[in-house]
Amino acid sequence: MGIFRSRKARTDGGAVVSDRSSSRADLDALKEFATSRRGVEAWIEPKTSVTQTTLLLVAHDGESIRRRVTSAQAGHDFARKKLQIPVYDSNLVPIPARKREYDLSKAKRVPTSRPAAAEPVRKTPREMRAIMTLESIAGMDPLPDDPSFDQLMRVYKKARSQAHPDRVGGDRNKWDTVEDAARVLGLPD
Repeated sequence: MGIFRSRKARTDGGAVVSDRSSSRADLDALKEFATSRRGVEAWIEPKTSVTQTTLLLVAHDGESIRRRVTSAQAGHDFARKKLQIPVYDSNLVPIPARKREYDLSKAKRVPTSRPAAAEPVRKTPREMRAIMTLESIAGMDPLPDDPSFDQLMRVYKKARSQAHPDRVGGDRNKWDTVEDAARVLGLPD
């Protein structure tokens, strides 16, 4: 009958455990990204309790793509032999600041449909709950009613560091809650 085949494994926090391994589509997306941009470098991100092993490609301007690979060695071989680009271990060589700057500038862009001189946009009740969740997990004082992007990012970073399951005292349930709140607020990773 197959009624139980569609059930997904979940963590205690309710997040779906990814059971999908790397696919040909992942490798094709990485190859297309590397060939269509210049100055591309690769970082192998090892498997953690939150994610599988991934290959992160970062272009010269900071634009990036992250896809699953079957193993760290397979990702290294794919980047060096197939794509012919430099590859680094993210545990040894930090991911470049240009990626973070690109992600932040993309997140800060104001939609063109909103008037430039309009009054500040009020947060929805759902967004306010997400902000309060981040504040409580981070252990920080409440933000103003209309927090800036930088204030939100500061609370988000603190909450992530407090809840990360790979750190001492981290908790997968809190991690899932932090990530859900960030999605509601549209914050970059």
